[in-house]
Amino acid sequence: MKTKILTLAILLFSVGSLQAQQNDCKVLLESISGTYTGKCRKGLAHGKGTAQGIDYYKGSFVRGLPSGKGLYRWEDGSYYDGEWKNGKKDGKGKLVQNSTETTGFWKNDEYIGKEIISPYKVTRNLNVARSTFKKSGAIEGLRILFQQAGSENVAIEDLSIASSSGSEYRSGKMYGIQNVFFPLDVKIHYFTWNKMRTGKIEVVFEFTINEPGAWELTLNN
Repeated sequence: MKTKILTLAILLFSVGSLQAQQNDCKVLLESISGTYTGKCRKGLAHGKGTAQGIDYYKGSFVRGLPSGKGLYRWEDGSYYDGEWKNGKKDGKGKLVQNSTETTGFWKNDEYIGKEIISPYKVTRNLNVARSTFKKSGAIEGLRILFQQAGSENVAIEDLSIASSSGSEYRSGKMYGIQNVFFPLDVKIHYFTWNKMRTGKIEVVFEFTINEPGAWELTLNN
């Protein structure tokens, strides 16, 4: 009899301790911060769990916020089933709202379409050995560098740069396009020596930049 009472006491203590741990585990998104059951780390929901407040969420948490895959259901019955990041819809998912279903991709809680649009896309490449796109600076536009064998390519001839918007400029060894609108379509055409410097080659490089920003392009021949 004493053994049964002891076992029951241990069980009740374990349940109570678990509930206390869950109550001490915070969810940082206010709309689902009422109750939480699931994994916890350093006092925050972290891992698989379920949170209930005005709304409901079941899925992955990272440092107290929905991150990863999960189902979020609003008070009115609408729901989103998909990927999350820092408490916001981010990635692939499905939103059902007012009997309307929207599938595709989200970024920072905003719907961006049925497929992900890459920041840039090369549409034609003739005799460019390597091209590098990167964001650099604060003023939106495009800067272009020409290189060969790791150094500045000073043998550029008959260079033409055509773009869908903006105006061309030159600053030292760098060419660029300023006052642009995105998406930006660009065609670069010129002649230069081949790597062995045994003859001239024609170079054509065409691309589209979809994502606004201060871009820098390096072309290596």
